[in-house]
Amino acid sequence: MADVSVIIPTFGVPQYLNKAIESVINQSLQNIEIIVVDDNDPDTEARRETEKLITSISDDRLHYLKHPHNLNGAVARNTGLAQATGKYIAFLDSDDEYKTERLEKCFDLLETSSDLIAGVYTGCEFRREGKVYRTFTKVKSGNYLLDTLACTFMFCTGSNIFVKKSVVDEINGFDGTFLRHQDYEFLVRIFQSYSLEAIPEVLVIKNNENMNLPNVEKMIDIKKQYLKKFNPIIKTLNEDDKKYIFHSQYLQIAEAAQRTKNYKLARRFYKKSKDQGGLTLKEQMRRIAFWGQNLIKR
Repeated sequence: MADVSVIIPTFGVPQYLNKAIESVINQSLQNIEIIVVDDNDPDTEARRETEKLITSISDDRLHYLKHPHNLNGAVARNTGLAQATGKYIAFLDSDDEYKTERLEKCFDLLETSSDLIAGVYTGCEFRREGKVYRTFTKVKSGNYLLDTLACTFMFCTGSNIFVKKSVVDEINGFDGTFLRHQDYEFLVRIFQSYSLEAIPEVLVIKNNENMNLPNVEKMIDIKKQYLKKFNPIIKTLNEDDKKYIFHSQYLQIAEAAQRTKNYKLARRFYKKSKDQGGLTLKEQMRRIAFWGQNLIKR
């Protein structure tokens, strides 16, 4: 049995997958297994390139699973979980990387943690085109149910989730119906019963190469699905906490609409956010900044 099972779902051309796998192979903690789940359709170039890459790596700890067709990232993680034998589970997006001591430090911390702790998250580093543009280490141990319901909990990336296998089994893994907000949905169910420990050190690298702007209409559908699922929890909260959740969710839609120059939709959701307690000075300044950026690009 492995100490840690690292699950790497992959979709699309495996441009960064080799570096992701190498960052796991080179971990200081070596009693691990690496489960790559290929979510590409079988007859695609992406599947062929992924197969070629995997067969070029010689490591008995590497296991390669292939979906019969594209199913989505949440399902891919569940496919990996079904095969995992590790005491702990670590997730890694196929374009991200781990620092060398990531798994060892997370493992050591959880080995001495209480039963009320589900997992650990760490500081992270954001890169684009190989250059660091942001470092985040202000991570703190605790229960972040409220912030996760509001989608404001800063855990950087799904690659920063390291949890006990027993807890993952208890909550039945990921909800495969979620095409986005999969990590938040997963964490809400964890925070209903458990907390996370934090290591304020950069141990995850998030390669933020995808600069595609979000489809706001799809984003609205995702938010509706998310809030509907957790409405029974939200209804039990006090009024201020409810307002915080809806304020944050509406604001995220408004800012996405503003970035994509859908000003009518942006105004609508800025108003909805404002109705849940007003806009802070910082939020007003961000709105002006988005408007200014779009004006410059004209």
